[in-house]
Formats: sequence, C-alpha cells, structure tokens
Amino acid sequence: MDKFLRRKDSSSRTDDEEPSTSVTKNLKKVVKRKYDEDYIKYGFSWCGDETAPRPQCIICGDQLSNESMVPSKLKRHLYSGHPSCANKDKQYFKRGA
Repeated sequence: MDKFLRRKDSSSRTDDEEPSTSVTKNLKKVVKRKYDEDYIKYGFSWCGDETAPRPQCIICGDQLSNESMVPSKLKRHLYSGHPSCANKDKQYFKRGA
C-alpha cells in the first residue's frame, strides 16, 4: 500500500520545472459578444457601449450581461419570463410590445 502513497520528493525537482498547479494556465479569456439583428426574434434589443453591447428585453426592460448574449439564453428568458410572447414573430417585437 505504501508504494501507492509515495510521492515525489520536492527536492528532486529542478528549478526549471514549474509546479503542476500553475494558476496562469487556468485564466479565461474574456469574450465580448456582438449584437446580431436576429436576436429581435427573441425579444431583445441592445443597449450600452457598441464595443460590449448588453442585451435588453423589449418586453420587461431587463438588461442582461454581455455573456448572456447567446441565443439559447435569450430564448430561455423569453420562454420562462414571457410565455405569452414566446410564439410571436419578429414583426411583433419590431412594432413594440
């Protein structure tokens, strides 16, 4: 059983090697999503800065984060928050709810 529990001695590691738990490897790159005109069919327009627009619901006025500008998340907001408007077409949202 001891052979499974033995670990490498830290003194045997050379100075050139980095520890295996390096924090710099796990950093995420921030992705700024752009608004697409097709998002109007989910009831969303955009507001804020053009470099990092935020989706805004036309019906309730909620502003979501830039990371939420994914069709699946916009659709989820529409179907869960406004089920009566879920089957409306683009023209309904363009005219205004």
